Amino acid sequence: MKSKKKILVFIDLPIILRHFIANNTFRYLEKEYDLVYVFNQEKYNFLSDSIVKKNISSKKIRTTKISRKRAGRWFLLYIITVLRQQKNSPNYKARLIFEENRLGKRNVFLARIAGIPILYDFIRFIFIKLLGIDNDIKSIFEKENPSLIIHPSILQGYYVNDLLGMYERSKKSIPLIFLMNSWDNPSSKAFCTGSPTKLVVWGNQTKNHAVKYMKMSPEDIECFGAAQFEIYKKKCRYTKKELAEFFKVDPNKKIILYAGAGSGKHETEYLIELDNFISKNYLNNCHIIYRPHPWRGLLGEGEKDFFSIKWENISIDPTMSDYYKKQIRNPSQHPSLFDYEISYKLLNLVDAVISPLSTMLIESLLNGKPILLFFPKKRNDGAQSTEVSHYSELIKLKNVNVCFEEKEFLSSCLKLFSQINSKTFGRSLKKDSEFFVKSSKISYGENLYKLVKKYI
Repeated sequence: MKSKKKILVFIDLPIILRHFIANNTFRYLEKEYDLVYVFNQEKYNFLSDSIVKKNISSKKIRTTKISRKRAGRWFLLYIITVLRQQKNSPNYKARLIFEENRLGKRNVFLARIAGIPILYDFIRFIFIKLLGIDNDIKSIFEKENPSLIIHPSILQGYYVNDLLGMYERSKKSIPLIFLMNSWDNPSSKAFCTGSPTKLVVWGNQTKNHAVKYMKMSPEDIECFGAAQFEIYKKKCRYTKKELAEFFKVDPNKKIILYAGAGSGKHETEYLIELDNFISKNYLNNCHIIYRPHPWRGLLGEGEKDFFSIKWENISIDPTMSDYYKKQIRNPSQHPSLFDYEISYKLLNLVDAVISPLSTMLIESLLNGKPILLFFPKKRNDGAQSTEVSHYSELIKLKNVNVCFEEKEFLSSCLKLFSQINSKTFGRSLKKDSEFFVKSSKISYGENLYKLVKKYI
């Protein structure tokens, strides 16, 4: 019997498990190829993760131990390359501010100097020469003899440079496919040591960004949609009554989702305003479901605990209740990897969405739900910016409601409320979503299988 060709799938972040493994993205490939999964057992213990245990046989798992120290050294070249490639772009000013807050002005200044032509080429050569390829990576390639490599990734991390190094070392004979994970990846990242055979992105927006910011060739980019959003293609199999019972709300009311921000600061302040708007009948017969962000942190200065307030028209997503209580007291270093089935139920229930700068905006468009991007600029701590391309291109859409000033919050909510239940408007929103996430009747996994078949 002819042996199956082997594919190595490299994973270095727990969020990849939720977006690619929990939903069986690779099931089509597993039918025809011998898939072996490689995890970096350094910062996170993948072997004890419930998603890994449920979906991957221990016989199909290999591990590496690439150190944070090594990743940190590659990060220096990465920052130099990012700032070099972002220069003169719409993202540049916001990126400088972000990196100066994170790394310090002196370090950012040095990184910019290191990006000067000729000097950069020399520095890049030195990094590649000194760091080389990790021994664990080389060992796995020698033992497994793969025919193709897949790396679902944020396009930065423990594996990117070593895999690109092995790709070059094989004289590009072993195809290397990168799968973008997050909305901002192509507009905020940079490859330092080469380019993969193919980069798979969400849609035309991120394809444009990969060309503009990552200097990728258009023919080396594929648009397959987002693996984590495949669930939204399914027709809702629940009644509104069943969904309302699950989230403990009245099905006879208009329901708006208030999606929390990463920092979470001052959220209860705005929720109190919303509660008052409803009580005063500005938003008639309405209920708000508050869903904390999966990166939710401590309470902001003066912010009240959600559970210390007596709400009349607001409740918390019950699946996030315990998480919220833990995070405001002792924030975890890892995000809450909630099941996308919950998001699927929630977005089928609600009539509209209020969200900060978040992927929830895209998820809402995919589901045809009116959105209000609420981002009070006076509260902005510099961690996010409306000027970066993946957000600014969404903000420009005429169907997207935006509110940057607290004094305009009520009028913005009223406009959002007026758009509820319009089927025509909902179809228009779904059409808008296609620029960000390519619409396809064929699943992400099937498209990936077809791409791999072209090579092996």
